[in-house]
Amino acid sequence: MKSRRATQSLTLAAVATVLGLFGLGAGVFAQDGAAQMSVRTPTDIEIKEGGEDIRVEVLTSDVTNLAAFQFSLKYDRSILQYKGVKEEAFLGSTGRPVMCSDPLDEDKGDTGVVRFACATTAAPVSLGGTAGPNGSGTLAEVVFSPVGGGTSPLDLSEAILVAAEIDEKGDPVQMKTSMQGASLDVIGTGGGIPWLIVGSAVGVAIVVVGGGGGLLLSRRLRAAAK
Repeated sequence: MKSRRATQSLTLAAVATVLGLFGLGAGVFAQDGAAQMSVRTPTDIEIKEGGEDIRVEVLTSDVTNLAAFQFSLKYDRSILQYKGVKEEAFLGSTGRPVMCSDPLDEDKGDTGVVRFACATTAAPVSLGGTAGPNGSGTLAEVVFSPVGGGTSPLDLSEAILVAAEIDEKGDPVQMKTSMQGASLDVIGTGGGIPWLIVGSAVGVAIVVVGGGGGLLLSRRLRAAAK
């Protein structure tokens, strides 16, 4: 079943309320193993300043019965310009309806932070709801435009994965989650005048000035001799 995006504007807290998560950080942790959230960048293309948009994937692995996710992604604003983010099919791949927050892009000077969250709205499995997906998959795709040369970090933080289940107290089960960021290299275009051209221009200027000075000096000597 294809996931759907909420038509109304939702904050991260509102998405959490849909699931009864009360903040996506208040649930208990699952005790079995640890899931992972990671960043994958393109490896088969050369990324240049002013070039085509770059698509960065946020992945998960080793999840069980996934119902919701949240992450923050930090990047260098002098190198990358944020263009957008969208959820991918993995979260809703078992048929649970998906609702996502409007993404946030926070301006922190030279650093930008993209914040995004999605949650499924079906009941927990123990209350008759459909199970969420297991294993590995792509959670979201973040699009950037390369606007400067250099290496930008793509650091994950606030990574949260929640299972489609509740514990004996009725609290949502939050998975233990490890995070792995990445970096993105952008080739700068330079933008300056080549040194060879500058050197040639300076040389021409010296010749012209020197020639003009010599001509002026010869005229003065001839005038003095008269």
